[in-house]
Amino acid sequence: MNSIESYDKLLELNRSKYNGITLCQGNFTLMTDDLPSAIRHFNDRIFFVHFRDVNGNKYNYQESLINEGRTDMAACMKAYNDINYSGIMRVDHTPTLEGDSELVPGYSYSGRIYSIGYIKGLIDSISRP
Repeated sequence: MNSIESYDKLLELNRSKYNGITLCQGNFTLMTDDLPSAIRHFNDRIFFVHFRDVNGNKYNYQESLINEGRTDMAACMKAYNDINYSGIMRVDHTPTLEGDSELVPGYSYSGRIYSIGYIKGLIDSISRP
């Protein structure tokens, strides 16, 4: 599963309303330069979101803090708002910050708390009149 077209084919294999995807923004941003359009494209087929970011390309990438990658996170949040996404959205892997605790690689405490606050701020900024 390495392209938007691959995901389209997967969804076409079974047209059930129960057949959907986890849109991992880190992975999808490596497939397209326009992630907000991909969000709008998949619309109600998105069942779960990993709201995270990366730097680099599909051959050489590194996970980044949520506001330090190559993705316009505010534009993505607006796209979720535009499609009335109401499913689960969570942070995924985050870099370990200096002095942070990390019992499981990629799941440091401070990095996750920072990302959750960032997501909350984006939601609040998009939903204001």
